[in-house]
Amino acid sequence: SSKNTVPITDIKNDEDYYTSIIVGNQEFRVLLDTGSSNLWIPNSNCTDHDGCRNVRKFNSSKSPTFKPEGENWVITYGTGFASGVTEKDNIQIANLTAIEQIFGLADSIDDGFNDLECDGILGLAFDQLNTMDDGTQTFISTLIKQKTIAPIFSFHFQHVNASGDKGTFTLGGVDESKFKGNITFTPVIDSDTYNGFWVVSLKGANVNNNSLEFSREAIIDTGTTVPIIPADDAKKIFKHFPGSTYDPSDVYIIPCNTSDVVSFKFGGVNYEIPSKDLILDKKSETECVSSILPADIDFWLVGQTFLKNVYSVFDVGNKQVGFAPSK
Repeated sequence: SSKNTVPITDIKNDEDYYTSIIVGNQEFRVLLDTGSSNLWIPNSNCTDHDGCRNVRKFNSSKSPTFKPEGENWVITYGTGFASGVTEKDNIQIANLTAIEQIFGLADSIDDGFNDLECDGILGLAFDQLNTMDDGTQTFISTLIKQKTIAPIFSFHFQHVNASGDKGTFTLGGVDESKFKGNITFTPVIDSDTYNGFWVVSLKGANVNNNSLEFSREAIIDTGTTVPIIPADDAKKIFKHFPGSTYDPSDVYIIPCNTSDVVSFKFGGVNYEIPSKDLILDKKSETECVSSILPADIDFWLVGQTFLKNVYSVFDVGNKQVGFAPSK
């Protein structure tokens, strides 16, 4: 098995990231999403009216390796739904090919996806979350089972405003040029509610060296932009954040010129989110909306605000997630 690194592209202000795959003989841009397991691209019959605006569409009659399957599927994300039929084809990323991979052709896509700048989604969580054919094997699982890659993949997500910073997606290993120090691993936990996700234990947070203890399940989700955390935990974090106030629209307001940092603690290690990444939006010249959002949930959804500041490793073989400081 070999290791392959492919470039990834940043959407807007680090909202999401995509890479290119070739389905049969046609190229598509797919969002990299460890928070789901379906792989789908738009079908040729999907019209603007069906949500398929400004996207590439798959023409099955042009692919010599295409095999029809035709089972219905539907998936619902935080941003909306997609639905269609399952098919099989050879799917390639760099020079790695998943032979006869089951994937979805979307006949209908939610309008929520219109701004995404990519065509489809590549789900990178575990097989049991795949809503196609009742948990069929994912693209990554196929590459592993065919012994094309070692059972591990990893990311360096770039910051949009850091020129020369190139994001990478490494299949079958890690990209040593993108991190410093050690990768510290945390096991994927057996969760009653979140099985199939990359869910690990989060032990705490740190605000300007104020150490806070939490014991929460955390879903590591490359397809989510900002961390969404239980309202009580957010309250504790912002209590130690100078100049912060709670806004009734259910966000926290922080000074735009803040120099404070927040760290999340995994596997005994604190990983910092720098001040500039704690700002989501401007409310006024001096007041900014914080990118850590409170919600009525009992787990942490850990998205790109955190992930683009670490090197992240998804070890399928040993069922664990690793983080290291980014270079």
